[in-house]
Amino acid sequence: LKPVIEQKPLFQKDKIILVDEVDGISATDRGGISELIKLIEDSKYPIICTANDAWNQKLSPLRKKCEVIELKEISPAGVKSILNEILKKEKTTVNPGVINKISINSNGDLRSAINDLETFSKLGKEESMEIDSRNKKTDIFKVIRHIFQDKVSVEMLGAFDKVNMPLDEIILWIEENIPRVYSGVELVKAYQRLGNADIFKGRIYRQQYWRFLVYENALLSYGVSEAKGEREKKGFYKYSKPGRILKIWINNQKHAKRKTIAMKLSKATHIGHKRVLREWKEVIKILKNPFVQKQLKLDEDERNYILKY
Repeated sequence: LKPVIEQKPLFQKDKIILVDEVDGISATDRGGISELIKLIEDSKYPIICTANDAWNQKLSPLRKKCEVIELKEISPAGVKSILNEILKKEKTTVNPGVINKISINSNGDLRSAINDLETFSKLGKEESMEIDSRNKKTDIFKVIRHIFQDKVSVEMLGAFDKVNMPLDEIILWIEENIPRVYSGVELVKAYQRLGNADIFKGRIYRQQYWRFLVYENALLSYGVSEAKGEREKKGFYKYSKPGRILKIWINNQKHAKRKTIAMKLSKATHIGHKRVLREWKEVIKILKNPFVQKQLKLDEDERNYILKY
């Protein structure tokens, strides 16, 4: 994000920077929320941050630096009005019944409504298009079955969009169920795609280059599905949530805060962060000092974490 903020616009004098879903920033991300706040303070350009849950406790320091604006769900009438305005500007017409159906089934998701309108406009026939209701959340088991058994298609790329689960956890679900469904060459190909997805995940965390997320997502969805070929895979398969691996992941998430604090102390004192973690019992005594916390620019969540000891 820092290079984006520092880079001057090529054709315009000003620009607006959008940081999407800041509540998805985890403690393992380099700098995390505290680094984002520093970038906001130093930026010459306005920054807009979006969040699914703006009142998440970890966003408390960020809220103090921002003006919080609640975007309420758009009513069907509101969606309909915007769609009609688009049609007016595009100088085209669509059956009012179709507009009503799109508006109602969008469930307040304007982006999906506009996509449906565009799709219908290109198809031109009502009977050749199915306008599905936009469910806010999709069960992970349905998505996993879709990936492993349905006929592979480009739509697979959006399979995880409506799952209320981070991609790091979805990887564990995919890994757990690959051997339950695939065998032979399919199994080898699926694990290759999973491995490549994990490589991109590692690059994202090391380089903070989030464009790699597109490749990680594509490999986990379309890539794993295509391992079986383009055909539909029939039969009954018992899917399972990840067991031991998920417990390890959850445990790592709990200790992620400790690692972030250790990295900050390491940077300030030039002591290896691994040594800081090894001597954590002694280090925590120093970290309880308010002056030290201020010097390290610890956020509220990190200070609360220290107080637990």
